[in-house]
Amino acid sequence: MENKKPEYLIETDILIEYLESDAGERTALEMLMERGLCFTTVINSAELFFNANNETRNEAVKRLLTSLKVLGLNSRYSLNISKFFNKVAGVREALICSVALNNNLPLVTRQKEKYLKSGVEIIDPEEIKTGR
Repeated sequence: MENKKPEYLIETDILIEYLESDAGERTALEMLMERGLCFTTVINSAELFFNANNETRNEAVKRLLTSLKVLGLNSRYSLNISKFFNKVAGVREALICSVALNNNLPLVTRQKEKYLKSGVEIIDPEEIKTGR
């Protein structure tokens, strides 16, 4: 039986890190993509496009998103949103947690403190870079 590749839900901060990295610099996202399957959400992709302030940046975002699986928002994600009440800052973070929970995906972010009380598995990208 073949081993299933690990899967990850990538937060916007990790995507921005990749977009802003210098040529030749190995990012956490690249390491994660070598290890397994990377997902993000339509929320994260919308944030990237919203902040793409020129056509060059817009094209870079498009290229990045073609290499990820972008999860849309299904009504089922709202069914457990109340689990995250008083555990995260707002609806955006609660939706990210709901997507992670419903798809059994660990969330990769540098902003662990935003999600510590959520109960969702959080991966710090430094753990990936250092091989921990």
